[in-house]
Amino acid sequence: MGTGAHGGLVDDIVTLTEMIGPTGYEDGVQDWLEKRWSEAGCATYRSRIGNLFARVGGSGPKLLIAAHADEISLRVKAVSADGHLLLTSGTGRSELDPPNATYLAQPCVVVTPQGHVPGIVGCATGHVMTKAQREAPRRDWSDIFLDIGARSREEALHWGVHVGAPVVPSVPTRRIGGNLVGKAMDDRAALAVMTQLLERIDRDRLAFELWFGSTVQEEIGLVGAGSVAGFDLAIALEIGLAGDIPPVGLDHIPARLGQGPILGHKDGAVAYDVKLTRRLQAVAERQGIPIQQLVFLNFTSDGRAFMANDVPTALLAFPTRYSHSPVETVDERDLEAVTRLLAAFVVQAPGAADPGALVAP
Repeated sequence: MGTGAHGGLVDDIVTLTEMIGPTGYEDGVQDWLEKRWSEAGCATYRSRIGNLFARVGGSGPKLLIAAHADEISLRVKAVSADGHLLLTSGTGRSELDPPNATYLAQPCVVVTPQGHVPGIVGCATGHVMTKAQREAPRRDWSDIFLDIGARSREEALHWGVHVGAPVVPSVPTRRIGGNLVGKAMDDRAALAVMTQLLERIDRDRLAFELWFGSTVQEEIGLVGAGSVAGFDLAIALEIGLAGDIPPVGLDHIPARLGQGPILGHKDGAVAYDVKLTRRLQAVAERQGIPIQQLVFLNFTSDGRAFMANDVPTALLAFPTRYSHSPVETVDERDLEAVTRLLAAFVVQAPGAADPGALVAP
């Protein structure tokens, strides 16, 4: 673990991932980051829609390192007469897609004006299942609900629950063997990396005018990133994919936990900047940091929006199992390696090419 004044990388990951901050409700995360980044000497500001930016320092090409603050969630679609909360997606998904099965039986909280209301995601199980439910090929949105212990719609409403309220897993971030497991690794672990980076770089040696960005509403369609422009280069920090579990395999997703950062060459929406990606790889090789390379399937990132706004962007990620679940699983060594790679990339290195060469005239 790190030794920064505020605690190490894992401490920051635990703090950030355990925060409740679904799409549209990111203020608590942004407040924490703004305090830490300001204490580290950065000038910070927020955009009108809630993106947080920090100028770290340096001069030269303007480089943005960015991750998103929001986490996946469900939303309350309706409240039944007996006080159960009927659910829908809290992201950009259609109800034509089935609900995320990893939420079943998970403890969650409803975010209300009166505070957090705890509940459990329920469905028909065991002895009470009908023949049709047993034979159904998949669960539908009508099959799941949130049980908050209310006995009527009126009681649920009295507790502050309302249609449209977010529902977020309420789970601790914990170690399981060599893994670090919890919710919201997507993308709070990346924000923890950025925060630790402030304590590990020599700002007098910066090769760029370095900026950090924490964007909002990524999970519903890259909304915050869509307003980001005016930078010469960007690195989108994200969770990666991992194929090292039995149902997936490395022929499908050739990346493993513990084998180093991932460079994304393409995802479902954009091909990432070749020059910037190769520069990251060259720095990694110079530092002896192992790199994994990947085409990201069924995935996109804030980098798509940055590229659309004429900002050449690389996708740098850390391998993650069980993405978009309450048990997103990472290896601390990969996150430390991402931090080391960025710390080496952003400073002047002896004999390195002019960073301005990465920027089109």
